[in-house]
Amino acid sequence: MLGQYYLATGIGAFSLVAVAVITGLFGRRLRKVFSAPKVLLVHKASALAGAFLALLHVLGVHGY
Repeated sequence: MLGQYYLATGIGAFSLVAVAVITGLFGRRLRKVFSAPKVLLVHKASALAGAFLALLHVLGVHGY
């Protein structure tokens, strides 16, 4: 059960941070296709959620 928790939080954190990096690097190009507030919302939400999942992952691995 704990292995699944570590797997879910680790993969979730990695994927959300990857989305934040992609939207950060290619934000100008994405804003030409999608509306600017949507791109910014996706960037901020994925960065915050990725950081939160990374925190849960680290705290879970170290037994807190």
